[in-house]
Amino acid sequence: MMIKRIRFGWLWLVLILSLLGAPGALKAAAAAKPAIVLAAFGTTTAAFDTYQHFEAQAKKRFPGYEIRWAFTSHKVRHKVAREKGQKLQDLGTTLRELKAAGYSRVVIQSLHIVPGEEWDKKVVQVSREIPGLQVALGKPLLSSQKDQERVLQAVAQTFPKDLKNTAVVLMAHGSPVPAGEKAYLAFDRLLRSHYRNVFLGTVEGKPTRKEAMEAVKKAKVANVVLMPFMFVAGEHVAKDMLGDDPESWKSELLKQKAYHLEGVKKGLGYQEGIINIYLDHLAQALQTL
Repeated sequence: MMIKRIRFGWLWLVLILSLLGAPGALKAAAAAKPAIVLAAFGTTTAAFDTYQHFEAQAKKRFPGYEIRWAFTSHKVRHKVAREKGQKLQDLGTTLRELKAAGYSRVVIQSLHIVPGEEWDKKVVQVSREIPGLQVALGKPLLSSQKDQERVLQAVAQTFPKDLKNTAVVLMAHGSPVPAGEKAYLAFDRLLRSHYRNVFLGTVEGKPTRKEAMEAVKKAKVANVVLMPFMFVAGEHVAKDMLGDDPESWKSELLKQKAYHLEGVKKGLGYQEGIINIYLDHLAQALQTL
């Protein structure tokens, strides 16, 4: 009996000493799973809570994973630091910190809408710059024909029932690169093929705002609903879409006609169907590591 107690005591002592004397082992154990990085454009507005909502859903779907954030817009990071004293990290910094923490595998899930400039330069390119880190990429929202169809099904849940006397205008950011623009144009065609009075316009690029306005005019409707086709309903929504400036989308529409106009003030990041598409992309990327 005494021998068993001595052996048991020695086992505990060896275990404790090994843990205390080998912090690297603890670090390695903590980093056994890949880390997840959620890469978003960013916002300086209260719509930042959209990211918190999305993270909560990601944690439910992927419990036990380390989740970090990266924000691809230098302008947003700089403005938040200057005006709010908060530091938002770029992707490179986040990846270097994860490597220093002992992670060798990382999945980056883009929260961008299309595979455009931010995706190419701020996600794909940067993901290759950290040696010794195995990285898998979760694609943006509109990255395939299947994505386009699933997104349509998701956003259609928010459309008003009466699309005979009501037009819906989705405002997207737009993309300066061909792949991103192609995705937006494809989604606009899909919208128009399924719905009589639902149109997509972009702040920059194609399909243009002018085209969306003209489509509303031709529809001869009495009501218009303006919706953001963006992950967060930030400054573009508050100013460009629903602002009182003469150049805003709201003002432009009211110049055409005294429509009964409503504006949606929450981004795609709050819609369950959209969240599930992003999380499915993340799951697919995890499977490749």
